[in-house]
Amino acid sequence: MLNFNSHIGYNKKRRKEYMATIIKTSTKDQVYDIIKEKIFLQEYDLGDTINITALSSELGVSNTPIREALSKLEAEGLVTSSMSSKVRVIDLNEKLFNETSHCFFVLTFGAYSLCAVQDRSSHLQKLMKQALDEQQKALQSADYSDFVSKAIAFDRTFVAATGNEKMISIYDSLSPLLYLLTRYNHQQEVNNREINLEQHREIAQAVADGDSVKVQKLLYFHFDKHL
Repeated sequence: MLNFNSHIGYNKKRRKEYMATIIKTSTKDQVYDIIKEKIFLQEYDLGDTINITALSSELGVSNTPIREALSKLEAEGLVTSSMSSKVRVIDLNEKLFNETSHCFFVLTFGAYSLCAVQDRSSHLQKLMKQALDEQQKALQSADYSDFVSKAIAFDRTFVAATGNEKMISIYDSLSPLLYLLTRYNHQQEVNNREINLEQHREIAQAVADGDSVKVQKLLYFHFDKHL
Protein backbone atom coordinates (compact mmCIF):
# COMPACT_ATOMS: atom_id res chain seq x y z
CA MET A 1 0.00 0.00 0.00
CA LEU A 2 1.21 3.52 -0.73
CA ASN A 3 2.58 5.36 2.26
CA PHE A 4 0.39 8.45 1.90
CA ASN A 5 1.20 9.81 5.36
CA SER A 6 4.86 10.18 4.42
CA HIS A 7 4.06 11.91 1.12
CA ILE A 8 4.98 15.48 1.96
CA GLY A 9 3.26 18.23 -0.01
CA TYR A 10 -0.27 16.84 -0.01
CA ASN A 11 -2.87 18.44 2.19
CA LYS A 12 -5.37 16.43 4.19
CA LYS A 13 -8.11 16.85 1.62
CA ARG A 14 -5.88 15.53 -1.17
CA ARG A 15 -4.78 12.60 0.97
CA LYS A 16 -8.39 11.68 1.77
CA GLU A 17 -9.28 11.76 -1.92
CA TYR A 18 -6.53 9.26 -2.68
CA MET A 19 -7.45 7.04 0.26
CA ALA A 20 -11.10 7.05 -0.83
CA THR A 21 -10.15 5.66 -4.24
CA ILE A 22 -7.31 3.33 -3.27
CA ILE A 23 -9.38 0.19 -3.78
CA LYS A 24 -10.73 1.40 -7.14
CA THR A 25 -7.41 2.22 -8.80
CA SER A 26 -4.19 0.32 -9.39
CA THR A 27 -0.92 1.12 -7.64
CA LYS A 28 0.50 2.29 -10.98
CA ASP A 29 -2.37 4.75 -11.46
CA GLN A 30 -1.99 6.10 -7.93
CA VAL A 31 1.74 6.57 -8.40
CA TYR A 32 1.07 8.25 -11.75
CA ASP A 33 -1.32 10.72 -10.10
CA ILE A 34 1.17 11.49 -7.33
CA ILE A 35 4.14 12.09 -9.63
CA LYS A 36 2.06 14.23 -11.99
CA GLU A 37 0.81 16.30 -9.07
CA LYS A 38 4.38 16.74 -7.84
CA ILE A 39 5.33 18.08 -11.27
CA PHE A 40 2.35 20.41 -11.45
CA LEU A 41 2.96 21.69 -7.91
CA GLN A 42 6.66 22.10 -8.75
CA GLU A 43 7.82 19.76 -6.03
CA TYR A 44 9.76 18.45 -8.99
CA ASP A 45 11.09 21.51 -10.77
CA LEU A 46 11.62 21.75 -14.52
CA GLY A 47 14.60 19.65 -15.55
CA ASP A 48 14.82 17.83 -12.20
CA THR A 49 15.85 14.18 -12.13
CA ILE A 50 13.25 11.86 -10.59
CA ASN A 51 15.06 9.48 -8.27
CA ILE A 52 13.15 6.20 -8.61
CA THR A 53 14.81 4.59 -5.57
CA ALA A 54 14.00 7.56 -3.33
CA LEU A 55 10.44 7.73 -4.61
CA SER A 56 10.00 4.01 -4.04
CA SER A 57 11.07 4.45 -0.43
CA GLU A 58 8.85 7.52 0.03
CA LEU A 59 5.71 5.85 -1.30
CA GLY A 60 6.41 2.37 0.04
CA VAL A 61 6.07 0.64 -3.34
CA SER A 62 8.41 -1.29 -5.63
CA ASN A 63 10.18 0.28 -8.59
CA THR A 64 7.88 -1.45 -11.08
CA PRO A 65 4.71 0.70 -10.68
CA ILE A 66 6.92 3.81 -10.55
CA ARG A 67 8.56 2.92 -13.87
CA GLU A 68 5.16 2.13 -15.37
CA ALA A 69 3.81 5.49 -14.20
CA LEU A 70 6.85 7.30 -15.57
CA SER A 71 6.38 5.61 -18.94
CA LYS A 72 2.84 6.98 -19.06
CA LEU A 73 4.07 10.45 -18.09
CA GLU A 74 6.73 10.26 -20.81
CA ALA A 75 4.03 9.46 -23.37
CA GLU A 76 2.23 12.61 -22.22
CA GLY A 77 5.40 14.66 -22.66
CA LEU A 78 5.86 15.56 -18.98
CA VAL A 79 9.11 13.62 -18.47
CA THR A 80 11.97 12.39 -20.63
CA SER A 81 14.26 9.40 -20.25
CA SER A 82 17.86 8.96 -21.39
CA MET A 83 20.08 6.04 -22.37
CA SER A 84 21.45 6.10 -18.84
CA SER A 85 17.91 5.34 -17.55
CA LYS A 86 17.67 8.74 -15.87
CA VAL A 87 14.20 10.25 -15.93
CA ARG A 88 13.84 14.02 -15.83
CA VAL A 89 10.97 16.46 -15.78
CA ILE A 90 10.85 18.27 -19.11
CA ASP A 91 12.77 21.51 -19.36
CA LEU A 92 10.73 24.22 -21.05
CA ASN A 93 12.15 25.85 -24.14
CA GLU A 94 10.92 27.98 -27.02
CA LYS A 95 10.68 25.03 -29.43
CA LEU A 96 8.50 23.05 -27.04
CA PHE A 97 6.21 26.02 -26.46
CA ASN A 98 5.93 26.67 -30.18
CA GLU A 99 5.23 23.09 -31.26
CA THR A 100 2.71 22.45 -28.48
CA SER A 101 0.89 25.70 -29.24
CA HIS A 102 0.60 24.83 -32.93
CA CYS A 103 -0.77 21.38 -32.10
CA PHE A 104 -3.58 22.88 -30.06
CA PHE A 105 -4.31 25.54 -32.66
CA VAL A 106 -4.75 22.86 -35.32
CA LEU A 107 -6.95 20.76 -33.04
CA THR A 108 -9.21 23.60 -31.91
CA PHE A 109 -9.64 25.30 -35.28
CA GLY A 110 -10.13 21.94 -36.97
CA ALA A 111 -12.80 21.10 -34.39
CA TYR A 112 -14.44 24.50 -34.93
CA SER A 113 -14.57 23.86 -38.70
CA LEU A 114 -16.10 20.43 -38.09
CA CYS A 115 -18.75 21.93 -35.80
CA ALA A 116 -19.60 24.46 -38.51
CA VAL A 117 -20.16 21.89 -41.25
CA GLN A 118 -22.02 19.51 -38.93
CA ASP A 119 -24.32 22.22 -37.57
CA ARG A 120 -22.97 21.93 -34.03
CA SER A 121 -22.13 25.62 -33.56
CA SER A 122 -25.01 26.28 -31.18
CA HIS A 123 -23.87 23.39 -28.99
CA LEU A 124 -20.32 24.77 -29.05
CA GLN A 125 -21.58 28.21 -27.98
CA LYS A 126 -23.46 26.68 -25.06
CA LEU A 127 -20.35 24.82 -23.87
CA MET A 128 -18.20 27.94 -24.24
CA LYS A 129 -20.60 30.04 -22.16
CA GLN A 130 -20.52 27.50 -19.34
CA ALA A 131 -16.70 27.31 -19.51
CA LEU A 132 -16.36 31.12 -19.47
CA ASP A 133 -18.53 31.35 -16.35
CA GLU A 134 -16.35 28.77 -14.60
CA GLN A 135 -13.15 30.53 -15.70
CA GLN A 136 -14.44 33.85 -14.38
CA LYS A 137 -15.14 32.27 -10.99
CA ALA A 138 -11.65 30.76 -10.93
CA LEU A 139 -10.09 34.16 -11.68
CA GLN A 140 -11.95 35.77 -8.80
CA SER A 141 -10.86 33.01 -6.42
CA ALA A 142 -7.16 33.76 -7.14
CA ASP A 143 -6.43 30.03 -7.35
CA TYR A 144 -4.19 29.92 -10.40
CA SER A 145 -4.10 26.12 -10.53
CA ASP A 146 -7.87 26.03 -10.80
CA PHE A 147 -7.78 28.90 -13.28
CA VAL A 148 -5.43 27.01 -15.59
CA SER A 149 -7.72 23.96 -15.47
CA LYS A 150 -10.73 26.11 -16.32
CA ALA A 151 -8.83 27.90 -19.10
CA ILE A 152 -7.96 24.58 -20.73
CA ALA A 153 -11.56 23.44 -20.22
CA PHE A 154 -12.66 26.37 -22.39
CA ASP A 155 -10.25 25.40 -25.17
CA ARG A 156 -11.47 21.81 -24.90
CA THR A 157 -15.07 22.86 -25.67
CA PHE A 158 -14.15 23.00 -29.36
CA VAL A 159 -13.30 19.30 -29.55
CA ALA A 160 -15.97 18.32 -27.01
CA ALA A 161 -18.65 19.94 -29.18
CA THR A 162 -17.72 17.72 -32.15
CA GLY A 163 -18.60 14.56 -30.26
CA ASN A 164 -15.65 12.95 -32.06
CA GLU A 165 -14.15 10.52 -29.55
CA LYS A 166 -10.87 10.13 -31.44
CA MET A 167 -10.31 13.88 -31.54
CA ILE A 168 -11.22 14.23 -27.88
CA SER A 169 -8.81 11.42 -26.98
CA ILE A 170 -5.95 13.10 -28.86
CA TYR A 171 -6.69 16.42 -27.18
CA ASP A 172 -6.83 14.88 -23.72
CA SER A 173 -3.56 13.00 -24.24
CA LEU A 174 -1.81 16.33 -24.89
CA SER A 175 -3.61 18.28 -22.18
CA PRO A 176 -1.17 17.51 -19.31
CA LEU A 177 1.63 19.15 -21.28
CA LEU A 178 -0.59 22.12 -22.12
CA TYR A 179 -1.50 22.39 -18.44
CA LEU A 180 2.15 22.57 -17.44
CA LEU A 181 3.01 25.17 -20.08
CA THR A 182 -0.08 27.26 -19.35
CA ARG A 183 0.45 27.07 -15.61
CA TYR A 184 4.04 28.23 -16.06
CA ASN A 185 2.85 31.26 -18.04
CA HIS A 186 -0.07 32.18 -15.81
CA GLN A 187 1.78 32.00 -12.51
CA GLN A 188 4.24 34.64 -13.69
CA GLU A 189 1.71 37.49 -13.62
CA VAL A 190 -1.95 37.86 -12.70
CA ASN A 191 -2.36 39.95 -15.85
CA ASN A 192 -1.68 36.86 -17.94
CA ARG A 193 -4.81 35.24 -16.50
CA GLU A 194 -6.94 38.29 -17.19
CA ILE A 195 -5.62 38.46 -20.76
CA ASN A 196 -6.39 34.77 -21.25
CA LEU A 197 -9.98 35.24 -20.12
CA GLU A 198 -10.45 38.27 -22.37
CA GLN A 199 -9.09 36.32 -25.34
CA HIS A 200 -11.60 33.57 -24.63
CA ARG A 201 -14.43 36.11 -24.57
CA GLU A 202 -13.33 37.46 -27.95
CA ILE A 203 -13.14 33.95 -29.39
CA ALA A 204 -16.60 33.10 -28.09
CA GLN A 205 -18.03 36.27 -29.62
CA ALA A 206 -16.43 35.52 -33.00
CA VAL A 207 -17.94 32.02 -32.91
CA ALA A 208 -21.35 33.50 -32.06
CA ASP A 209 -20.97 35.94 -34.99
CA GLY A 210 -20.10 33.09 -37.34
CA ASP A 211 -16.90 34.88 -38.37
CA SER A 212 -14.63 31.93 -39.20
CA VAL A 213 -11.75 34.12 -40.41
CA LYS A 214 -11.73 36.01 -37.12
CA VAL A 215 -12.01 32.76 -35.13
CA GLN A 216 -8.97 31.42 -36.96
CA LYS A 217 -6.91 34.55 -36.30
CA LEU A 218 -7.94 34.76 -32.65
CA LEU A 219 -7.20 31.08 -31.99
CA TYR A 220 -3.79 31.33 -33.63
CA PHE A 221 -2.92 34.40 -31.58
CA HIS A 222 -4.29 32.76 -28.44
CA PHE A 223 -2.13 29.66 -28.83
CA ASP A 224 0.95 31.47 -30.13
CA LYS A 225 2.72 31.13 -26.78
CA HIS A 226 6.33 32.02 -26.10
CA LEU A 227 8.67 31.83 -23.13
